[in-house]
Amino acid sequence: MKIKRLLYILPACCLSLLSCESDYIPGDSLIRGEVAIDIDSTFVVTGHSIYNPQIKTKSLTQLIGNLSIPEYGDLSCSFVTQFMPAESLNIPDSIPLEDIKSMRLRFRFSNMSFTGDSLAPQQLKIYRLTKQLPNDIMNDFDPTGYYNPNSPIGIKSYTASHLGMADKVYKGQYYGDNFNPTWERAIWVDLPKEFALNIVKEYRDNPSTFQTPSSFSEYFHGIYVEPYFGNGLVVDITNTEVITYYNYTRKVTVVENDQSITKDSVMTDSVTLFCVSPEIISSNNIKYNVSDNLKNKINEGQTIVSAPAGYNVEITFPTKEIIEKYVLSNANMSVVNNLTISIPVENIKNDYGLTPPPYLLMVKSSEVDKFFTENIIPDGKSSFWASYDESSQSYNFTSMRDYIIQAIKGTIEEDDYQFTIIPVQITTDTQGTYETTTIVTKCTPFISRPVMGRLILDKAKIKFTYSKQNLRK
Repeated sequence: MKIKRLLYILPACCLSLLSCESDYIPGDSLIRGEVAIDIDSTFVVTGHSIYNPQIKTKSLTQLIGNLSIPEYGDLSCSFVTQFMPAESLNIPDSIPLEDIKSMRLRFRFSNMSFTGDSLAPQQLKIYRLTKQLPNDIMNDFDPTGYYNPNSPIGIKSYTASHLGMADKVYKGQYYGDNFNPTWERAIWVDLPKEFALNIVKEYRDNPSTFQTPSSFSEYFHGIYVEPYFGNGLVVDITNTEVITYYNYTRKVTVVENDQSITKDSVMTDSVTLFCVSPEIISSNNIKYNVSDNLKNKINEGQTIVSAPAGYNVEITFPTKEIIEKYVLSNANMSVVNNLTISIPVENIKNDYGLTPPPYLLMVKSSEVDKFFTENIIPDGKSSFWASYDESSQSYNFTSMRDYIIQAIKGTIEEDDYQFTIIPVQITTDTQGTYETTTIVTKCTPFISRPVMGRLILDKAKIKFTYSKQNLRK
């Protein structure tokens, strides 16, 4: 749609300065006139849910487990990961290989990083990958052919409950009646001692193997972790590392028969050999079968978002109507102040504590694939983000001014009126000391836990604010 009109896209403060001047100045007749600020919230948003079974799931965190929720559906999570090696093993060369005692893999997760029944018994299996992972890995990756299913290198039964913790660890997390909700738990998995010996020997024989992630992945391709037994629990692992234990001899002074003597004592120490980090490939394999309950709601016309690898909502933004309102404002000079949209969300009742996603991304539908492939962050022109406001139960996209200015200038097409709303994870940084600014540093599909919510589009509030002035002759 091409609209020929003289439009002034000026800062609102400039217009207000002109309008507040009461004394006569040269050129007074050119700028005098009444200034009005219009706030229009009569626009309507329409949309529908669209199923998105494939997402990019490269992440520092991994999901493990199976979960069935009548209102949500069935979720099955496993993962594959490479490792970042330590540049130095910090095991003295004087330690003989036979004194390498053991190796353990530690999956760490916080008290709040799971969904389901913490007491539900689970079991996982770990397999060594037999070839390199692909770079374009997605959540529907099939690890078949990448590992030997008959040769697991680790098996572990576990729960997410503190009841399985040692007393000294358990007591360290509680202080009288006070409970620290941020403490971490861990799933410890014993790995073969032979594996530890081979790693240490490789470092001593070929230290260049450990210099870069790529050189290490050629030697050790990584692991595949699958839920082997259990249901009713999905754990979000926030840190994965491999630790090796070794014995060494140290002289100590002890008292025997009232005399101090020095003797050799065997001590045990440990070192982290490798871990999951941003530089390597670590991806979740997520299978989500949507429940009939959720499908029925969508078939009835409800607009549902769910994750991970679930439903997005595609909307038609009333850009054309907003432009017409602005152009037909009957003003000689108009200034866009802001454009916002607030979308109410309804929690879908369930017994597992599933809530709406913490963040939503609204991005032009034509740019969805590009957005995640190129790791773009919301720019306020074609993509926007909002956090879940629990008090108002809504998502507030607060700054779309640059987008609507582009539309008024005619630099976007009608296809750009279509937006897709996607559950995402937002990482931010705060800049400034006295006047702080929140900067988005990362935006990825939401995969930390199952979430869902109903967006109530017919109650969405679009607020278009602009100033206008009719100039006197």
